[in-house]
Amino acid sequence: MLRPPSISLLPIIIGSLIGTSDRACSFEEAQSSNPIGRIARVLNPKLVEIEERIGWLERRLRQLSAYAPKPLNHGYGWQSIRANGATEIPTLTLDLQDTYPISEIFIVPSQLRPSENQRYFPLRIQIETSLTPDFSDAQLVYETRDKLHESQAGFPLRIVTRDVEARYVRLSIPLGHFRGDQSIAAISEFVALSGGEPVSFSASVTATHSLDSPNQWEPKFAIDGRTPLGTWEGGTWTNSRGNLVDVDPQNPEATWTIDLAESERVERVVLFPYQFAEFGGTSTFPEKLTVSISDTPDGGGVPIEVNTGGNSFAPCVISTLGHQGRYVTIRSATPVSLGRLHMQALSEIEVWSFGRNVAAGHEVETTANGAKQPPTLQLTDGYANGLEIRPIASWLQQLNERNSIQKELATLSPTRASMATETELNTTWGASVAIGLTFLIPIAFVERRRLVSRKQIDSLRKRIASDLHDDIGSNLGSISLIARSAKRDLRRLEGPTEVAEDLDEVEVIARESSLAMRDIVWLLERRQDSIGDFVQRMRDTAGRLLRDLDYELICRSNRTAAKMTLDAKRHLFLFYKEALHNILKHSKATEVSIRIQDAGDRLVMEVKDNGIGLPTGENSRPAAVRKLVDRAAVLEGRLKVESKPGNGTLLRLEVKRANLIASKAVA
Repeated sequence: MLRPPSISLLPIIIGSLIGTSDRACSFEEAQSSNPIGRIARVLNPKLVEIEERIGWLERRLRQLSAYAPKPLNHGYGWQSIRANGATEIPTLTLDLQDTYPISEIFIVPSQLRPSENQRYFPLRIQIETSLTPDFSDAQLVYETRDKLHESQAGFPLRIVTRDVEARYVRLSIPLGHFRGDQSIAAISEFVALSGGEPVSFSASVTATHSLDSPNQWEPKFAIDGRTPLGTWEGGTWTNSRGNLVDVDPQNPEATWTIDLAESERVERVVLFPYQFAEFGGTSTFPEKLTVSISDTPDGGGVPIEVNTGGNSFAPCVISTLGHQGRYVTIRSATPVSLGRLHMQALSEIEVWSFGRNVAAGHEVETTANGAKQPPTLQLTDGYANGLEIRPIASWLQQLNERNSIQKELATLSPTRASMATETELNTTWGASVAIGLTFLIPIAFVERRRLVSRKQIDSLRKRIASDLHDDIGSNLGSISLIARSAKRDLRRLEGPTEVAEDLDEVEVIARESSLAMRDIVWLLERRQDSIGDFVQRMRDTAGRLLRDLDYELICRSNRTAAKMTLDAKRHLFLFYKEALHNILKHSKATEVSIRIQDAGDRLVMEVKDNGIGLPTGENSRPAAVRKLVDRAAVLEGRLKVESKPGNGTLLRLEVKRANLIASKAVA
């Protein structure tokens, strides 16, 4: 039963309302920005503890590799079949070729079947290790006991084996999914790790009771490194995307050669697909290629033929045990075709020897159309398609941790919501007795309407952003590619230069419109409304607009978790873009410095360049500066412009946080 607090508690409640502790507000400022929320958290430390735990889990999630499933188009994995009542059970046996201390094993579920909402992940499994092929000394390292395995929702299943010495590893499936009088089970990948190294990639594999389908389901596809979980990416973002070259359809071959500086015993080569950001992240691979390892730069050595399957988001792991050499050459004669465009592309190349990526930091020499291209480091810099590549062991561990965190959040969030509702309800009841029902009822009514309205607005924003991204973004990308293709045809046919210039302008306008559309979609995104998200967007925009200049962006603010209103977010971002455009169009600068910092109750943005400066006369300054003044006025901020001819320009905008954060909009 709800009981109002004693009237003697009123001074304590009012005092806590004036000076709520940082601990009570540490989860989300928006959760306790209203008086009722603050008082409720003072009265219920358990609620604060749960909210702090949720806040930590959510911050940890942002640091982990994303769960972004990408379906495979071939080589799905291995599937087994067993007749009901049969005594023998399906097995998958790996010969690791040598003895290793096995520290962990990951089993990746297969992708969903097109016509079924089912992965057929085994309901019961058993894993044994051995030093002999007959498993006479078998050691049981894992067995499903009381609880049946679920599908894992696509997340990998982690099994800790505590460095057990083994050369042979056997997966047995006592129980699969019943279909008629048979039991079926399927997995995408079986990864055995030793000290963080995937020793299963170079293994040989055999299976019993295997339900094979050529190029789709075979035992070898369970150890090829390809999973429906996408690329092994995460961490920091960069502009490095890889290597893309246009080729002549009559001579489409392209080669990539890496000089390792010294002869190495190569264990495996890992190739990462190239993704076209212009087409919503469509991924591609040369469908067929060869890998050669030799001590001469002419691409000698026994070539290893590889069939990647073409379009794929999964890396291609090529086992090269027994190959020694200084030079690694990848050769492809099957280009990717988009309309009249023919291209060869990779985003990253790794060459592994004794647990080291010996290709890291080495230049890659590309040959296409019969000519050598300038050497590039973007194929060996540790980044693929703009994201940092993580070792497969770390990547799988982080996906497993993400699964655990999401399960914990799924348990804690309803508990927090229920506890917060109950506590705030008790607090509201007590405060209403102390202060008066006639004062609190209108506030509760307005608060409820605000929450309902906010939910409707969020739904509308998501729908508009989705429509913009899916429809207009796709059309703009198509316009850009068509203009580029038409321009090449025009040059090949030696057409009028005026038409080529018009096509250049069409392509530029389409690209700029696509980028502007992405900014609009970001402005509509509710989940990216914090000042920290805004600073990250500033970094992305600077990386795009100032890529030819020497620039730095430094954030000294320690209050980046606060949520911004849509209007404040829009005007501040447009002020920032306008400042960068002024630098590009008028300043002739070579260096740009951008700073975000706190100054009391204000947020300060400084944009400084070493350009030619602004004209001295107030009336002679460009209209763009007057636009900045107007933006600052809308934000109720103070704009200071310092400029001398030849000495660059400094823009300093100071805005009160009260004019930026979400509570301002609520008020």
